[in-house]
Amino acid sequence: MKLRKAPDFMKDATNVYRTKDFIVKQIISIEYDCREDNEVFSHDTYYRRTPARDREYEYLFCDRRNIDGKRLPSTAYNRRYVK
Repeated sequence: MKLRKAPDFMKDATNVYRTKDFIVKQIISIEYDCREDNEVFSHDTYYRRTPARDREYEYLFCDRRNIDGKRLPSTAYNRRYVK
């Protein structure tokens, strides 16, 4: 299998992992604040797993020891869901 273009769940991703129902893209940033504490912020996009997305994911991460990956910890996050 050869991908013609990067799947949406890979674009600008810092980390990608999957759960039972979703492939999750994390974009990690550090939010600096002079008055409050700094935060490691995760902008998460949840893509519903489909057979096509699973094939793309498995092609990209076939060499991972743990193919499902894992979430990178953050002190704050927001979520967005994609069908």
